[in-house]
Amino acid sequence: MSDRRFPILGAFAPPMLGREAIFQRLVAALTKPSPDHLQVVGPRYAGKTVILNELARHLRSAGTPYTAVLLWDLGHETPNSDQFFMQSLATELSSALTAHHLDYANHLRDSHGYSYQEIAEVLDALKDDGGKVLAIMDGFDKPLSNGQLTRNLWDQLRALALKPSLTLVTASRRTLRELIRNPDSQTSDFWNIFEPSPVRVGCFDENDLTVVLRQLPDLKFAAGAQAELWNASNGFPVMVLEILNSLLDIGETSEINQELMLKACDHCFPSVRDKIDSLWTDCSPSSQDLFRRVLEERALIRTGIANADVDAVIERGFLHSTGNKLQRPNRLVEKYLEEQPNEGCALVRLFGASDVYQRHFRGVLERRMQQILNMDPTLRRFLERGVEDLPEHPHVFLSNVHGILEQGLSLVWKAECWDPDCIKPRIPPEWFSIWRFNGERGFEGWQARFPEGGQRLHLLDLMTGTQRIDRLARFVSKNTYVLANAVQGFRDFGVHPKTTEIDVSTAYAALHLCIEFAASITRELSKAFSSDKDTMMT
Repeated sequence: MSDRRFPILGAFAPPMLGREAIFQRLVAALTKPSPDHLQVVGPRYAGKTVILNELARHLRSAGTPYTAVLLWDLGHETPNSDQFFMQSLATELSSALTAHHLDYANHLRDSHGYSYQEIAEVLDALKDDGGKVLAIMDGFDKPLSNGQLTRNLWDQLRALALKPSLTLVTASRRTLRELIRNPDSQTSDFWNIFEPSPVRVGCFDENDLTVVLRQLPDLKFAAGAQAELWNASNGFPVMVLEILNSLLDIGETSEINQELMLKACDHCFPSVRDKIDSLWTDCSPSSQDLFRRVLEERALIRTGIANADVDAVIERGFLHSTGNKLQRPNRLVEKYLEEQPNEGCALVRLFGASDVYQRHFRGVLERRMQQILNMDPTLRRFLERGVEDLPEHPHVFLSNVHGILEQGLSLVWKAECWDPDCIKPRIPPEWFSIWRFNGERGFEGWQARFPEGGQRLHLLDLMTGTQRIDRLARFVSKNTYVLANAVQGFRDFGVHPKTTEIDVSTAYAALHLCIEFAASITRELSKAFSSDKDTMMT
């Protein structure tokens, strides 16, 4: 077997091939007098890390505005606290400053404790010296996904980024706003400092492919061969490069025709199967359904199809877009789906063993979420992030159940007992009289202060009716209370797990409860929203 001409997923990032348009956009935005803070966004295996490594190499050279460039891989040893993040940033910055600003590098290296102030001082000194730092943070979705970093950190990072001596570039699979988990962190202005249009990294274009094929000067590609390369990959980098590696492995002739390219596509499939599986799993059920529909009809007008679904299949090379038409379903993805057993044994295939159940049950929950129309957008986003955490990161999901519960309860209070004058919830005075008359307990002190923590579940219990009193709430029912009470238990477990091993099936049970809690709130509070609209009309 020949050496792999195009290394993939090795210990070191391979050289960048093509990507001239993307690269020039990055360089132009970062080297103008007032550089932009940038987000680089794209699916796994699209080549974001390759581009960032080349960007760092280029901007470290003489003649650029930057006297220090750091490339920080947040996917490894991911910071799980504000302090760890700042300390790690100080370490990375110190290393980058060593070549041209040794005194500042030593200052950061010798600092102890919380590092924000030391970083700020160094950046101020760099400004006075005419120095400038570019901080490239790859895998930025990792620290965002754990939900443990607070608004305080993001506000501090914003304050650092506003200094003229620091420019930021982040790389992630989704935009930063889509990735935020911590409810408080959403309100930070950090997310507003970035150029509004992310730099998207997806499939190779024709110019990129031309550059790639130039790496094989001994091979001559017939027009039909290149057409089959596009049909099999739609230009998605990892598929293109694996096909070409297989072509070299076969090594039959230097004249590459359509038949030989088809043979190489079949030959490479075992190498890309797992990668396609990961890319397919990353897609939502509606995106998967879209691909299957185009696969069946061969072409589809994109009018009326959700942009998120179109983007998901295009950026992964599953489909190709020409004008307003979706077409050319990826032959390797088609082969991957053909491998799956027929739907007559779907239950066995999807749930017949514990490991496959854990892998596929998330799809069931995704489809259940799609059935819930008009859900509060913030609540839906929390649930979508939870789905993404499973099955790989059950502890991360459970640590963020509190956000789902908080948002759900806040919707209940706004519908049932909101005081518009004070702009906060307030329990109606007549409720206290009814509770006292009927011998209910545990509400003492609520008149002076709205209940907090677990006491809010007791309030929800009382307002939805007990053995002594009828329901006082106008909209929510005991269904919502029972679900909220169960979610509270998982919330407490997620915050104080008392164990390092959290079973995936336990996390799935919690997520299912959270989804049904959201469904109950959405269903019951729809009456409240209808009432508000009727009142406005009258």
